[in-house]
Amino acid sequence: MKNIFVSDIDGTLTNFGSPSLDLYGIKALQKASKLGEVILASGRPYNGIITMYSNEEFIIDYIIALNGGHILYKNKTIKTYPIPEEVINYFVNKQQQYVNLWLYTEDAWYATSLETEAYKKEEKGVNFKALSLKEYNFQKVLKILIVDDGDINQLTNILRNKLTGVEITTSSDSYLEIFSSKINKYLAVKEITKDIDCRIFSFGDSNNDVEMIKNSFLGCAVNNAVWSIKEIAQYISTYNFGKGVYDSLTHIEKEYFTEYLL
Repeated sequence: MKNIFVSDIDGTLTNFGSPSLDLYGIKALQKASKLGEVILASGRPYNGIITMYSNEEFIIDYIIALNGGHILYKNKTIKTYPIPEEVINYFVNKQQQYVNLWLYTEDAWYATSLETEAYKKEEKGVNFKALSLKEYNFQKVLKILIVDDGDINQLTNILRNKLTGVEITTSSDSYLEIFSSKINKYLAVKEITKDIDCRIFSFGDSNNDVEMIKNSFLGCAVNNAVWSIKEIAQYISTYNFGKGVYDSLTHIEKEYFTEYLL
């Protein structure tokens, strides 16, 4: 049986919005790589993931980007899950209502404004620049992100009542994420492992990790995780971010890989 280790990035392997993995995040992935295969599963676009580490630190074959909307193997796309066109049209027509409305395609990121503090912070975190939404020409969109400092839960409920064919969740107190209802991080992992007899160990911190944590052989929460993750996790670390993942792996190693400790 193969062992698969799947980890979220922001808020899990490193502090939210960091341009690189933290030291313990790197150590955690190196430890996991010795025990099985590692998959990174993030809301980030692919271009914002591969710049966070070097191949000298570890090798990652599978990457799940945009909450499952973009699945890659050895840096090549193997599957995408576009958002329905009517949802894209809804936001393009109402873009003036959103200061920070971001559309992600397979290769690009489009933003309503390239001048806001939220945009500048995100650009620094993902290590690449967006294009103006004015340049968007109706390519297939794999994720929509809205940054709103107001009542994010109220906005989530409003959009859930208006839109169909999409999953709407939050990844922080101000980040609302929209992606195809046909996919999430866990379904993307199942797509990758559908022909493999395996155990899935997962690590996460936020609402877009719920399905992954709930359905894994062992779902782990870092200590800074939101309550919706902690209440379903089978192991909760006493440490935050990368150190929490490293601690979870130490627990896993002791409980499930005793042969490595002999």
